[in-house]
Amino acid sequence: MSRQTGKHPFVAWRLQSSCVSIETPSNRAETWVVFIGNDATTGSNFDVDPIKGPMRLRSPLTFLLMLPLATVSALAQSVTISFPGAEGFGASASGGRGQPVLTVSNLQDDGPGSFRAAATRSNVTIVFAVSGTVHLKSNMELGSDLTIAGQTAAGGGITIADAKVSMTHAHNIIIRYVRFRGGIAESPKVSSLNLSDAAHVMLDHLSIEWGRWDNIQTNGNTYSTIQNSIIGQGIVPQRFGCLCESDYLTLTRNLWIDNKSRNPKGKGHIQYVNNVVYNWGVAGYVGGHGAEDHFADLINNYFIAGPNSADSFIGEFTKTDHTYQTGNYADLNHNGQLDGQLVTDDAFEHVNADVVPNPFAKPEIPVHVLPAIEAVSLGAKDAGDSLCRDSVDRELVNQLLSYGKQGKLIVDETELGPPPPSSEVASPKDSDGDGIPDAWEHAHHLNPHDASDGQRIDPKTGYSKLETYLNELAESKPQSRLGSMAVCR
Repeated sequence: MSRQTGKHPFVAWRLQSSCVSIETPSNRAETWVVFIGNDATTGSNFDVDPIKGPMRLRSPLTFLLMLPLATVSALAQSVTISFPGAEGFGASASGGRGQPVLTVSNLQDDGPGSFRAAATRSNVTIVFAVSGTVHLKSNMELGSDLTIAGQTAAGGGITIADAKVSMTHAHNIIIRYVRFRGGIAESPKVSSLNLSDAAHVMLDHLSIEWGRWDNIQTNGNTYSTIQNSIIGQGIVPQRFGCLCESDYLTLTRNLWIDNKSRNPKGKGHIQYVNNVVYNWGVAGYVGGHGAEDHFADLINNYFIAGPNSADSFIGEFTKTDHTYQTGNYADLNHNGQLDGQLVTDDAFEHVNADVVPNPFAKPEIPVHVLPAIEAVSLGAKDAGDSLCRDSVDRELVNQLLSYGKQGKLIVDETELGPPPPSSEVASPKDSDGDGIPDAWEHAHHLNPHDASDGQRIDPKTGYSKLETYLNELAESKPQSRLGSMAVCR
């Protein structure tokens, strides 16, 4: 099954597809693709899920289309990915593309200009005219068809703290360059970021830490990606990384650090490529070990034991864990050097995994695979909110680069001491409130007094003018935002 977007002469449409074999008039069996779609201009959506069963159509403008597979292949090549560098099963999420902008202008828990008031809306793109920490007083649910552009937060960036942020039953979400840190103030048995039952989610360059059960939960999630992120320092009572119970979830180029276990626990269909796991406690990557069949591709990951690590860098597999593995390394000697050994199939068979000869994962937007040793250096340089790493993330990266000498499983974040005060950096002038600074609009021949031009889609790229600006901002050099030297907390 795959998801496409495209243009009909009369409507903009979204498509969801599945392959069938039919008899043609010439009595030849051919593979065709059945599409079911709706009018994307209304923001309506539908579900066609091959894992969970029947279609649920939720728009009066729904239609049926059948095309030969060869024709569909050409259509697939025209999909606009979430942003340059988006990969894996969630890379076709469009978020709030072409939709209005809402600006977060204060750090209050609620009310006009707050993160909560903006991000609980659907069909919007969120930008930030403020930096610092939002201390939530209660859990919150995100809307759908939503982009949260944390790269627009000036100075030290934006942190969402003290409660759980969920996207339960939401769909089509892009979040970049935000820190989610639940902390000891949040309720027990919850995560910092919850993707349960969400679909088509792209998370990039996030720092997801201090969850009280797991840092992340993805139960029932489908067709999503978490990439280039730090997932670390889970706190009591469990101190785990992620219960990743998902169908078609890509986890790539992430740093998993100082979690007792579940880095992640992989259930469903998990693509796990170029991750770095450091200083686990009981276990690094954990199998699904359930009655149902689970599928995982572990490719070119690096497991590095820290001061708290047992030797079990993988564990808790059963024969229902159908696992493809290649190019993985484990460094268990704590000697301060990166000199791990290639992991063999025997290591997985020893923990009772069902080792299979071929990977299952073939996402529409493939994952670019690096050698495992390059994944370590890239994670140290780029994982998390790397536009401006704060003191927490800088310390975690320093632990990683000690290669076994430093690291600690914490009880909660109070062990780290009080956070240093944040420094405010003024956001650039945006006269029309379309999320694009006036200077950029002038340079790109837009009207800084016309908010509608930021929503305009460029037919050459498939991105709106706002997205083009956001993508440029995300590609700027680390430690800089909005043209000014970042003042990190």
